Amino acid sequence: MFKRLSLKLKISVLVVGVIVSLVSISGIILYFKEDMIRNTDAEIHKAISQEVEQKIKLATDTIAEALGELVVGLDEPSQIAIIAKAIEKFRFESDKSGYYFAYKEHTPVAHPTRKDLIGKSLYEAKDANGVYYVRDLYETAKTQKQQTKYVHFSFSKPLPDGSLGTAQKVGYAAMIPNTNNIWISTGVYTDTLSEYVNGISYDIIGFINLALFKAFLIGMVILCVILIPLIWAFYSNLIFSVRTIQNGLTHFFSYLNHDTKTANL
Repeated sequence: MFKRLSLKLKISVLVVGVIVSLVSISGIILYFKEDMIRNTDAEIHKAISQEVEQKIKLATDTIAEALGELVVGLDEPSQIAIIAKAIEKFRFESDKSGYYFAYKEHTPVAHPTRKDLIGKSLYEAKDANGVYYVRDLYETAKTQKQQTKYVHFSFSKPLPDGSLGTAQKVGYAAMIPNTNNIWISTGVYTDTLSEYVNGISYDIIGFINLALFKAFLIGMVILCVILIPLIWAFYSNLIFSVRTIQNGLTHFFSYLNHDTKTANL
């Protein structure tokens, strides 16, 4: 069937085939672009989470050492009073959800947002996922100098309107030097972290989309600039050659039929 098509139609089929191929390639690029965006988002989240963990580690270790120097040589009630005063009004994060809290083993001794917990043993406290977060924080606090560990748990979160909600949290704890098993901890709520990560991901993915679009557009322009003249030159040359042969055959058979007296090679 293809052999019966005219030359012009065959050239048209060739052009359509090239266009269909380009559209297919574009579809494949878009398909893998989604994978690339998902992988990029996951890697960004992982990298930022690790960075945040390092920051809360540095902040907690620093304040633990500073408080240890302030309370050296004091009796325990005086130590607790100094620690509580030091962390009472300190907040971080844009929504003011970040804060420090201090425990003596499994009992809160200073907590800026949950005064109702102070003095109550939370040895049996666990979150909705069954994580005994107080036990885990205390155990990690005792071994942080040998091996850095973080605890993931859900806990009450202070909201901008003054009420308390619940959110997932990644926490880090460290022992306060010169005290008898008093440790300090802080953490970052992962919903706040996700908002931060999503903002960065949105910007980076926007750059990726723009770069892919520019690359595709430039590729299409270059392809058209190269392909269209080549097809036109091929078609023109082929038509010229066919017409030359046609004219030569016409003159030759005219010579054989004695319509002309000469025949050109």
